[in-house]
Formats: sequence, C-alpha cells, structure tokens
Amino acid sequence: MKNPILRNITRLVGRAIGDFGLIQEGDRILVALSGGKDSWTLLYALRALQRKAPVRFDLAAVTVHPGPKEFDCRPLEDRLLREGIPHTRLNGNLVKIINENLTEGTNPCSFCSRLRRGILYSYASSEGWHKIALGHHRDDFIETLLLNLFFNASIKGMTPHLLADDGKNRVIRPLVYVSEDMTRSFARTTEVPILGCFCSYQGMSGTRRQWIKERLAQMEKEIPGVKSSILHSMRRIHHRHLLSDGRAI
Repeated sequence: MKNPILRNITRLVGRAIGDFGLIQEGDRILVALSGGKDSWTLLYALRALQRKAPVRFDLAAVTVHPGPKEFDCRPLEDRLLREGIPHTRLNGNLVKIINENLTEGTNPCSFCSRLRRGILYSYASSEGWHKIALGHHRDDFIETLLLNLFFNASIKGMTPHLLADDGKNRVIRPLVYVSEDMTRSFARTTEVPILGCFCSYQGMSGTRRQWIKERLAQMEKEIPGVKSSILHSMRRIHHRHLLSDGRAI
C-alpha cells in the first residue's frame, strides 16, 4: 500500500472492525458513496482491507442521486469503472420531494437524510446486501454527542454498529477512529472527484455543528487529545453516577 495516509486510515478502520465486530465472513457490504471526501475514504479503506483481510467479504458502492441536473455522477462513475469497483446509482429525486413535503419547523437536511436512508435500506434489503457502510468519522461521533448534550438535553451519539429501525438492515461506521483531517488529506492526495449536493437548502443545519467544530478545535489546542478522550468516554459510561431513581440498571 503506497499511500501512507491510506495505510494509517486502513489500520484505524481495521481496529474499529475488530473492536466492534463490524464485518464477518461472507458479509456483503454496500458503501453509501455520496461523492464526499469521507465516503471516498471509507470505500478505499474497505477495498484495501478486502484484499488482505482474514475474512472474505463482498464490496460495492451505491450513490443516491438527489435530483438536480448539476449533480453530475459521471466523474464518480468513471473513477469507479477504472478502479473496478461495482457501483449502482439510485435516482432519489430528493430535492423535489423535500420541496413538496417540507413543513414548518422541519430541518430540510435531516429530512433529506431520512429519505436517503429509506432508499438505501430498500435497495440493500431487496438486493441481499448484509450491511450498509456509512462514512461518519471520529469528529462526527464527537460532534453529534455534544450537539445532543448542548441543544437536545440528551446524552446520545452515534454507534459504530446499528440495527436499523426496520429490524432488517445493519449500518456500520468503520471510520469511527479516523479524524476528519485524515479524510480531507486522503481525498486531496488521491484527487478523487468530490461532488457537492447542489441543493438550495445546503448548509441550513450546519450552524450549530460549525459552532461545535470551532469550540472543539480551540479545546484541542489548549488540551491536546481532548477529542480522543471525548470519543472514548462513550464506551466508559458509569450509570450509577448519572441522574437516576437509584434502582439497579
């Protein structure tokens, strides 16, 4: 493996797979490839592991087209064809659905995410894919925890391995130990085609997350390693020392 950034990322992804039991022998893994830096990183890391892993698993990519003609999948599809990676494009028409059904007080980006998940779940289930791999990285895990803590009054984050609400699809997030800086560096050095969502609602949900990002960046300067501490705190939960009615949990 010539790319040192990919080598480090693959090591961290392999560690996550071992720690959380993300992939087993004979799994069919479908990577949700949005065309962003994170999903590209995930796809390449899993492909690198597929070549040398002690367990055998199938791998393919799927992209949900949001609808606008500006979202051009051709550079992405050309790259995957050259790399020999199986890929499917699903036409979601998401922007049209959001425009027609968005109600006051509903976050359009959250609505879009739910629509994407529904399309992915239906496709994966119908085509016999065992797991859907999403490109959420370490910073996403940390930021989501703090967003819920600060703004939703709940201690809730993401999990690396999730059984979906439909009881059939399993979602895995193998980039849990990989920082956003690493995915950004990987995308830049490999020159993968980056696709934006080309949606008029883009960024509407990002104000609070950006605020969290900025606070975390400042804390990391003052307390090196604080991000790692926050991430690992999600595995070291002492229920007895949280608000409860005193009964055994």
